[in-house]
Amino acid sequence: MTSRLWVLKTENTNGELYFNMMSKLDLDDYKINILEYRGESIKLKSLISQAVTKGLILYHNIDFLLYLLNTLAHDTKFFNLFIGFLTKPVAEINKEILKLILWHVKNVICNSDERLDEYIWN
Repeated sequence: MTSRLWVLKTENTNGELYFNMMSKLDLDDYKINILEYRGESIKLKSLISQAVTKGLILYHNIDFLLYLLNTLAHDTKFFNLFIGFLTKPVAEINKEILKLILWHVKNVICNSDERLDEYIWN
């Protein structure tokens, strides 16, 4: 017997994203409009049921796979919990912030070990 675990991405009142995991979805009252269906209203439960029946949203496991900006997400059979970086590329690097990052890596992460610090950056 196969057990299903639903993973719901939710946004709280502060705009922060988090994941809920549950064995059953209570979506009877939710409806959405989908442009591909001529903007007609469809029950969310029905839409998900169709997708599951056709195997469109079936994952083998849950993973956390990072991917870089401007690249496509991994095409995988695993549900990726990584929702992307919240930062955006900048036109110019702030050297003062970069100095703080370099100092932190060298003095905190590498415990002031010059060889380890060089290894990390190379």
